[in-house]
Amino acid sequence: MFLALLLFWVVFNGRITLEILLVGAAVSAVLTRFWKKLFGGTGRLLPSAGVLWRYFKYVCGLTLEIISCSIKVMHLVLHPEEEVRPQLLTLRTGLREDSHRVVLANSITLTPGTITVGLQGDLIRVHGLDASFLEGIEDCDMVRRLKQMEEAE
Repeated sequence: MFLALLLFWVVFNGRITLEILLVGAAVSAVLTRFWKKLFGGTGRLLPSAGVLWRYFKYVCGLTLEIISCSIKVMHLVLHPEEEVRPQLLTLRTGLREDSHRVVLANSITLTPGTITVGLQGDLIRVHGLDASFLEGIEDCDMVRRLKQMEEAE
């Protein structure tokens, strides 16, 4: 994790100097230590290739969902004659890890037209701009991918 953070630091700075490397190393070390204390650690600097691949697939799926829902929201905005049916839904995630529940809650909030209004234990309360945004959310791709990550760990 340290090396990944340091690499991001250098890439986002756009140049390599001794100052940038030292500050980046210090910030990366602090964040890595914080992460390991907060979530536990395996002692590895980087996650395995399988774990990185699963997270990559999750982010790709989330990106596609964001694009799809953005189009739905634009359609609702550009067609005001259509009736909008806001809905509040409470669903059980089936996820064991708190960190995965938080990732799911944040992913739902990142997706246009939906927002997580509550997370308590295994229950997530979601508000949808329209009922169509909440259709199939209990067994959506994001939930399936997070469950697969839990099974692999």
